[in-house]
Amino acid sequence: MNGHRLLLWCLCAMLPACAWARRENRPVWNAFEEHLVPQSQGAFLATLPLTGPVGLLSIAADTLVAHPLQVVDDAAEDAADLWRQVDLDADYYTEAGFAPLRAVATPVWFCCSFVGRSLFDVPSAESRRLDAEQVAAERRAGALQWFAALVAGGHRGPRRSLPEKFDAELFAAMDDCLAKTSALGRLAVYREAWKNPSMSEHVDWGLAFADSSAVVRFELLLEAPASIQVPDAVMAKLAADPEEAVRTLAKQPRKR
Repeated sequence: MNGHRLLLWCLCAMLPACAWARRENRPVWNAFEEHLVPQSQGAFLATLPLTGPVGLLSIAADTLVAHPLQVVDDAAEDAADLWRQVDLDADYYTEAGFAPLRAVATPVWFCCSFVGRSLFDVPSAESRRLDAEQVAAERRAGALQWFAALVAGGHRGPRRSLPEKFDAELFAAMDDCLAKTSALGRLAVYREAWKNPSMSEHVDWGLAFADSSAVVRFELLLEAPASIQVPDAVMAKLAADPEEAVRTLAKQPRKR
């Protein structure tokens, strides 16, 4: 009995990943549902003896024909990836030796990919590319909104991850933010910058460590990683800072 329950649980857990669960993977059913299934409850119940079998046929057509045809190209791309990795210029003899193994593995990998993509909702390369572009666009929009919020008086970190690579518009927004936001806003930008190489390369860290706010100077000395290079002249000025806590930190080696 426990074994049956475990099997049932595993099948239920796999349902969300089933290929048929995604609307794009069931064109026959979509057409059947749109054109043949009545909208009103009474008509739906009255025609159920007819629409029920047709619906089952639609599911079978999607599962056995329509969706497998949709994934043939993707499975072929997966199999072709075995050959795209070959670099004859760098390792001619090694790659030539593996060529027979790749030739044997190619149809096997194609079949495995084809069956897996037919049964489960495996995103295609194009779908993954579009998803990545959407995530990048959302992160970019989020960064612009965050800089605008800091200029308006906010001082918290961004709500979502920032883009790994900044473009000219993002750099301009960041520079404008640093020029107009509060001390806590500037500190929020600096804290994100030392986690983001693209931002960190753009920030003038000498100017950052010489910030007009003692709080910013202190927090940067306390938290900024040692990988961030600060000009010796700036460190010497910090060692003579009017704020005692800043002077103390500036005279200590940065261990982070």
